[in-house]
Amino acid sequence: MIIYEKDRALYLNLTNRCPVSCRFCIKVPWEYEFEGHDLSIKGPEPTAEELIGALKEKLQAPGDWREVVFCGFGESTYRLAEMTAVGLYLKAHYPKLKLRLNTVGLGSLIWGRDITPELARFLDEVAISLNTADPAQWVELLRPAPSYRETGFAASRQFAERCVAAGIRTRVTAVELPEVDLEPLKRYAQTIGADFLARPILA
Repeated sequence: MIIYEKDRALYLNLTNRCPVSCRFCIKVPWEYEFEGHDLSIKGPEPTAEELIGALKEKLQAPGDWREVVFCGFGESTYRLAEMTAVGLYLKAHYPKLKLRLNTVGLGSLIWGRDITPELARFLDEVAISLNTADPAQWVELLRPAPSYRETGFAASRQFAERCVAAGIRTRVTAVELPEVDLEPLKRYAQTIGADFLARPILA
């Protein structure tokens, strides 16, 4: 399923690829299912044309949709070109819809360049799952791929700061875990001009 619905929002499941394997991630124990939706992508990843076509069907049917969210069981920024094409299409044809990205904040590191100017062309909001203000704990919690272990924590924070600077409403998020002190992360978010959200762990 490349589009699923929740709370008057349409969520786009662009990829199952992810640069991290978070200790608290539900996709493996839940076998890629979420609230009855199968979010596994067994064949080729959806093209921009397929995503736009599926969105048009949803948006032309009766429904009080408030936003479209780039969020599935994977890191959407791997599909930057497709995300951009979909985002620009929605901005041109459905300007009242809010567009949001949920991410671990490693998109610029993945692409080897600052992607925030590209995202600012269509995103209204970005939610970045940082989860801790401690770099060693970030590695322990998010379990990044080897190429992201040394630079991932700093890169995700830089991504958050650049999103704020680019004019994208930015929210720093964290899963509520007993071993994590969220106050330093909340202070960090406030310092850079971002919102903060603590999220209950899914089980």
